[in-house]
Amino acid sequence: MKRHNTITAYKEESRFFYFACSLLVVVASLYMYFVSESVMHVVMRKEVDSQIVEMATSISLLDAKYIEMQHTVSSDIASLKGFRIAKEKIFIDKSDDTLVVLKN
Repeated sequence: MKRHNTITAYKEESRFFYFACSLLVVVASLYMYFVSESVMHVVMRKEVDSQIVEMATSISLLDAKYIEMQHTVSSDIASLKGFRIAKEKIFIDKSDDTLVVLKN
């Protein structure tokens, strides 16, 4: 009995082909992963930006409320000490130019 050994003529090329196919699958998977991660980060960034805007608005409203309350407290303290709101306003006229000379 004779045995016939079958040898593939392109054994090395077959290995390269399977390696190239598996490498293509790995690269395509990595590409899809990184694209999806990029999209997720863009969406997260937009959400964070909107939260930053909301926080800034909230801070400016609180700041305005603080200033208003500070003036209220100041006028309350002034009225307790006997000060009152001036009904007639007096302005200084700076239109006349005068020269002051000091002699030693």
